[in-house]
Amino acid sequence: MPVPMPETGPAFDEMDSDEWLDWFLRLPEEQQHEDRDRLLGMGLTSGLTLQSVGDLYGLTRERVRQIALGLGVVTKDLRTLQKEQSDRHARRVARHIYAVSLTHPELSFEELADWTETNEATVRRSLEHRAVVHEVKTNDWSSGISDEDLLEALRTWAAQESRHTGDNYTAWAELHGLPGRQTPQNRFGGWNNALVAAGLGHLAKERGGRRPVISENEIWGSVLQFFRDDLPSYSFIAYDRYASERRLPSGALVRVRLGSWSEVKAGVRDLLRYAADRDGSWQWGEGILDVVAGQAQRNHVTVEEAVASLRAVAQRTAGPLSMQGYESARSEGEVPVNLIQRRCGSWVNALVTAGLADRLTRKGRARLEC
Repeated sequence: MPVPMPETGPAFDEMDSDEWLDWFLRLPEEQQHEDRDRLLGMGLTSGLTLQSVGDLYGLTRERVRQIALGLGVVTKDLRTLQKEQSDRHARRVARHIYAVSLTHPELSFEELADWTETNEATVRRSLEHRAVVHEVKTNDWSSGISDEDLLEALRTWAAQESRHTGDNYTAWAELHGLPGRQTPQNRFGGWNNALVAAGLGHLAKERGGRRPVISENEIWGSVLQFFRDDLPSYSFIAYDRYASERRLPSGALVRVRLGSWSEVKAGVRDLLRYAADRDGSWQWGEGILDVVAGQAQRNHVTVEEAVASLRAVAQRTAGPLSMQGYESARSEGEVPVNLIQRRCGSWVNALVTAGLADRLTRKGRARLEC
């Protein structure tokens, strides 16, 4: 009887040792024994040691070596075979991480590592230039500082400083352990609005006299789309070129209207996070997303709904349940895996909360034990 291919996940020649063991342990016991020799050979090339493979069948290292020789696998060549397998696996993981990044640019490095069952160093290495999309601090718009504290900070800054520009405020705020210009700008719908709310309307400046035709929301929408696209660079210069090719607001206009590029990137990260779980709670973000084509309103997902979807998919599937496996098996009406991850804190926590700790992969169990 031939060894069955995995229903989901990587092919045999792309599995690492943990993935191969997860697959092997799901095989019927009869199948494990009928195809013992071939399975032993596959286990060795996946990266398992002679001892680890022997332990699966109660065999000695020497007996495993003899079986491997009978299959044409010379144990002294195993290191080369395992290196080739490891390289294939690394390429497959890198492709997967990059694909998840394109689909879910709102995820943090930690969440990407959770999704792909790797670590943050592997995620950074796999994303290369695209890492910048995920690395800015997120959720500044919902930070603990209150509106009144922000306004008081603006008033204090205005009294202490002689230059009253957004960049000057950011430099002052950093010295005092406060959020920069981006937070009051986002919280009050614009820098001038924040100044007016703080009683500093005399410092608000009209940019260019007449009210510009292009709204700040449209400018934010253009930058948001830039970071969502698959591009060779996410620098300010790259945006300026991108905008010119598509007749979008220029880089110069972005800087004049929205602030420094680092501030803009921080704002975009907040928007990406909110857009992935849009619930109507953030007025500023809603205004921008309303002008972004194709940005649909999402229903708010509760922890209970996330867990219910997880249990439903678990009932229809067998064996260890990874994030990739869940996403492949879920129906259109069931909660997306990224929202389960965010509601429960991590995929491991989600499975434990759902009473499905026994469905963790070997890598998931290792994380749980840490």
